[in-house]
Amino acid sequence: MKTSIRLIQQKLGISADGIIGPQTLRAISQALGIQEIPVWPTQSEVRRGASLFGAPGSEDALVSILPAYPLYFEGKQVRSIRVHRAVATHVQQALAEVLQHYGQEEISRLGLDQYGGSYNYRPTSSGNALSMHAWGIALDFAPRSNGLHVQSPRASLSHPDCDAWWQIWEKHGAVSLGRERNYDWMHLQFARL
Repeated sequence: MKTSIRLIQQKLGISADGIIGPQTLRAISQALGIQEIPVWPTQSEVRRGASLFGAPGSEDALVSILPAYPLYFEGKQVRSIRVHRAVATHVQQALAEVLQHYGQEEISRLGLDQYGGSYNYRPTSSGNALSMHAWGIALDFAPRSNGLHVQSPRASLSHPDCDAWWQIWEKHGAVSLGRERNYDWMHLQFARL
């Protein structure tokens, strides 16, 4: 194994420092031809302003993207969704992969087209800190059946037919509060807990 890692490092022109860090992981991913899962900052880093997401509510950091399939907010189709520019490509790709995996009919059946919002400068439900929505790095889906206090198995997004949904988002580094903490199953974010 050490020989393989040395060869990869030589091939990509990086030197060993004895620490498996982002460069080494990126080099291994590239050498093996596999997608690297992004490692986003933690919630506390985001809230301290110590992350690539900067200050909350920064209009310069927000972009509008077109979803890969129709999304509906309170029964009305949305034209675009606003997210932080650093996660925009990941959100677009994840939604395209969801469409490819499930198809429009299954998306509608599972409620994956029911959009609960993304950017929203507001505190968390407890009111103790700003929500990850305030940076545009959180999205909510299927809110009616996946509310804050709805746990598995009552939460529709906790069912096995949604496993691929979560795997797609996790491939892009997103975190599910439902899968991690068994509450707020509608919520996914690009910040670690």
